[in-house]
Amino acid sequence: MAQTGLRDTEKLSRLRTQLPAVSTTGYFNAGTNGPLCRPAHDAIVAAAEQELTTGRIVPGVYQGHAEQINCIREVLADVFNADTSELALTRSTNDGLNIALNGIAWNPGDEVLTTNLEHPSLFTPLALLAHRYGIVIKVVDIGNGGGDVVATLEAAITPRTRVLALSHVMWSSGAIMPLHDISAMAHRHNALVVVDAAQSPGQVKVDLHDTGVDAYAMAGQKWLCGPEGTGVLYVATAAFPEISPSHIRYGQADPTGYLIPAPGARRYEMGECYSPAMIGMEATLKWLRDEVGTEWAFARTKTLAQRFAKGIQELDGVEIFSPLDKIGGLVCFNVPDMTPQELTDTLYARGQTIRYVAYAPGPTIARASIAWWNTEDEVEQLVKEIADIVENHEQRAAAD
Repeated sequence: MAQTGLRDTEKLSRLRTQLPAVSTTGYFNAGTNGPLCRPAHDAIVAAAEQELTTGRIVPGVYQGHAEQINCIREVLADVFNADTSELALTRSTNDGLNIALNGIAWNPGDEVLTTNLEHPSLFTPLALLAHRYGIVIKVVDIGNGGGDVVATLEAAITPRTRVLALSHVMWSSGAIMPLHDISAMAHRHNALVVVDAAQSPGQVKVDLHDTGVDAYAMAGQKWLCGPEGTGVLYVATAAFPEISPSHIRYGQADPTGYLIPAPGARRYEMGECYSPAMIGMEATLKWLRDEVGTEWAFARTKTLAQRFAKGIQELDGVEIFSPLDKIGGLVCFNVPDMTPQELTDTLYARGQTIRYVAYAPGPTIARASIAWWNTEDEVEQLVKEIADIVENHEQRAAAD
């Protein structure tokens, strides 16, 4: 056991050198942006340098881009258990959600079920669909996500329900949704499942085929430690007839207007992406898979998050909003008589970076993204800083 602990310590120390930003602050905000890893940075710089010195459109560039994209799809398919034909490269989670939701043939009065814990990146495209097509958005209150979410959602389904749209990991509580069971239930009612997966890749295990979902939109810059402007949309093969391309790119129509969509999920891609960023995305995925080890990362993330939660649970008045038996690394909480923004700003001044969440209809809370790259000492220090802030705040309140 001691030898295993030593190996983990050595491994963590080695990996942290590949994440320089974690040495400048207590980095507890992967839920917004993770620390960029050096393999991604180096790949981006090398690709940008090549574009600078040899040109961006010399012979072979188009072929090289196509080969590169195919390589990225292969890595994605391996990491997330999908077919390469089911993966489209996008620019963000929001980009993927817009593609999936706008690709459905909506009728006035069609219903979408979503939850009270969702991010604006899901609510906003749904609002556009309501405005454009007259669909009905039903927001289901699932509390903090810790109860029987499947039963609660099923109770809200009607014959007009076309889609269940929700997150895999809730940004505002950290709750992990049982996607396999949700998908099975939704499909019994002939409804599609579209998932906001901004928070899940890199934080918890993602097995796309096992989830049974129809569409799953991911981000590259959060827990995956990749570059901004990168994302992935998974569309299950069986869902291709239900989700049509809502925009079309060069080469997919002839001069008469006859449409010839690209095979597989490539039909959903625009194709105009920043190539160095895509190469950086491939580098970070390979690094996570081959050097970090995803199972090790998931287990360590959860262990550290529980350690942090236990520490703040012992502080007077601190309220944890997350359902601790159903989280990965996101811990959401409130400190008595302080706004989440006050707490976040105060912690940042003390060298600790978390964030706060404030968006109706969800809760207003402080949120710490505890990740595998954090050390045990850093987690303990974050608890101590919160304890000190709580004590100082209480003393000032008593003095007033």
